[in-house]
Amino acid sequence: MESLFAAVQTLIRETVKGSPPVPTHSDSKQPPHKQLHPTSISSNIHLTPFKELPPTYEPSTWWLDGHCPAHPHFDNADRIRLRTKEVKRPLLQYILEGCRILLERADNKSLLLPFYQHEILWRAAISVHKFGVVYLATRTECREEFLPAVESNPDLFDEIVAFLAHDNNAIRAINYSVHRLVNSNTFTVDYQTKLVPPTAISSIGPGHIAIREKDFEGESTDLLDNSSAIWDLHDFAHQTAASVCPELYGSKYFTHLIKLPPRLTALIRSPKMKTADPTPRCSDGLVFSELLTVLFTSEIEAVQRAEKTHTYASLVDVLAEKAADYLMGKCELQHLTTGVMLKTKKPISAVQLATLMQNKAYELTASEIEQRVMTRGGPVGDSRDELDSRSPFERIKFLAHCQRWLYFEVRNTLKHRAHKLAYIKVAERMLAQSDNDSITNDDRVLLKQVLDHSRYEGWERNGVVNLWQTVIDMNMTSPSATG
Repeated sequence: MESLFAAVQTLIRETVKGSPPVPTHSDSKQPPHKQLHPTSISSNIHLTPFKELPPTYEPSTWWLDGHCPAHPHFDNADRIRLRTKEVKRPLLQYILEGCRILLERADNKSLLLPFYQHEILWRAAISVHKFGVVYLATRTECREEFLPAVESNPDLFDEIVAFLAHDNNAIRAINYSVHRLVNSNTFTVDYQTKLVPPTAISSIGPGHIAIREKDFEGESTDLLDNSSAIWDLHDFAHQTAASVCPELYGSKYFTHLIKLPPRLTALIRSPKMKTADPTPRCSDGLVFSELLTVLFTSEIEAVQRAEKTHTYASLVDVLAEKAADYLMGKCELQHLTTGVMLKTKKPISAVQLATLMQNKAYELTASEIEQRVMTRGGPVGDSRDELDSRSPFERIKFLAHCQRWLYFEVRNTLKHRAHKLAYIKVAERMLAQSDNDSITNDDRVLLKQVLDHSRYEGWERNGVVNLWQTVIDMNMTSPSATG
């Protein structure tokens, strides 16, 4: 009955919305920054961290800092909603399949017999169970589907929650589902041995992924015996972004990055990033995970102590300035894992900058779109994760009414924004210095392409420059240019 109830509610909501939505720039070829839906606060207003949005906030169309991210198609709520459903539906289907197998193993007839009549309760319970550092539930799902269903049948929901919590059954079912999904006919699967981290899923386009074959060998049911989270569900945010626009947001690791020399692919692979002497010192993982995390924590704690004031925009700018100074060899920054102060051995080169900027198109957009796919939390027991200490029912209620960005959501996305902005600042600084012959003509052209790429120049005619291809071409015509 819950499924029918939710379906009727959804139909009513869609009916009373009135006229069909105005086409977004994705359909009508408007510039990326132009908003055609009332889905944001005034463009001259910038929220302070963790401030609530107005009561008119609608989680399926608004963005949690009050402004649509400046990425093509991100103002097209219908397109994003469709792609999100296409990505999550089969994943949840196989999670429920895993739950049924576990119920059968436990001979739990009280939950097994009415299972299909109460799938929405199962989806609700599994979606607010923390897996790694994320919850599959979104604010929209909690508001529109989960909360009405759970409030109408709280006792059964509690029984389901108890089963999923017992012996980490929820974790086991999710482990099973990802393995089962990848081995089904849902995806076109490319097997790669390089540039795919262990247990990762790289998203190329709609229904098209790359994995390490050995990570997905064996029977999916074997994963039901593993009670620790194996996968990173953030990969499904990548799949959503890549499905929204594969040309811009899909992985190009295996068509382009793999053709670059190891000294450049190391910028993305980030070897030794957690050591006291990481190489290279401007790698993506080092700057994002180690250096920017320390910077963010310092700034946000100063805000929380009322020693500083920030908006989301000003916080990004401060982080970007410091990261840009570091990349140009002008300052030291603290390494999160070891606590040592690090400095680049020499300023970043134009080729390194271009290599890193291309990767940010893949990473940043997945972080931005994540709020429409799932909810990012923190490690178990971390009080900064406001969902962590709540019961599953309380988590659903909290998310259903939540009108602000949460700590770990803010941290992840703002670090990515600052990282990209740092690259822009470095490119602009290097070009400003080019009058004194400090860079070559090739560098000057490449730096201008970095800035064009950052603005998605030419996206409407599918003409956004692929910086990895540019570097490949430079290496073919003049190998010393990429040295």
